[in-house]
Amino acid sequence: MSNHSSSSNSGDNVALGNDEEISLLDILCFIKSAWKTIAIAGLCGLVISILYLLMTPNQYEALAQIQMARVPQDKSPLGVNVEEPVALIARMSLPTSFNEAVIAACGLQEANNLPAQLSKAIKLSIPKGVASVVELKVTRPTPEVAKTCAASIIDVITQSQAAMIAPMAQASKQRNQERLVKVDERLTQDKALLAKAEQPKGPISPTYFAILSEIRALEDERVSLSQVVANESLQNAALLSPIYGSDNPVSPKKLVALAAGVLGGLFLGLLVALARKMIVCARVQLESLGVSK
Repeated sequence: MSNHSSSSNSGDNVALGNDEEISLLDILCFIKSAWKTIAIAGLCGLVISILYLLMTPNQYEALAQIQMARVPQDKSPLGVNVEEPVALIARMSLPTSFNEAVIAACGLQEANNLPAQLSKAIKLSIPKGVASVVELKVTRPTPEVAKTCAASIIDVITQSQAAMIAPMAQASKQRNQERLVKVDERLTQDKALLAKAEQPKGPISPTYFAILSEIRALEDERVSLSQVVANESLQNAALLSPIYGSDNPVSPKKLVALAAGVLGGLFLGLLVALARKMIVCARVQLESLGVSK
């Protein structure tokens, strides 16, 4: 009984092995019989990708990084952003943020859908790890137009932020100048008191050290205020580096398009050949069952 079971199991294994071998042979035979269809489809995909590359104009990119304008802050020479980068990106996403000069510089005078064309050509983003800088990417048909478009957009950003910063900078400057005058007056008074508190003989009084400490604090504040007042006119938005434009197109990507065309064509040819094979097998089965066409 056990021998019979063993022989049965061995027979099953042989059958399974034959099925796997037959399946692999069927696949190889199928590919061999359908290679012309697959190759023709791959060639068609290659031709389509070549036509796509010939019909699609090249696009060139210009890059720039813009430092946000900063509002002078009391006792802080660096100040704070007049506009957060996220707010600038949201504002520049509206077509009304661009004037006719920008539209002309970017070559979009005759654009049918101006908002869509602007959003496609102009992209603003925040570089990773930098809180006060916005990165500008402009994509246009030529490197020259891309650079000109980027420069015009930077001018718009600079002018708009300068208009924001002007009243705040004026108020801050006036406030700091008034504080600087008061600090100077207080320093003059304290120095006079310090001269009186100095004793040529005997121990130095605690008043002397209190006045001296206040004078040092006032002198530090005076230095800080002087730096703020001196730098308040230099807080406008500015480029961190010159606009970069590459002479190599960023799109369309030729190798990617060609590879996609060939692989897509081969896959489509495989599906067509498989569909034909299935139709033929179905007809054979129907004929074997005696079913007329």
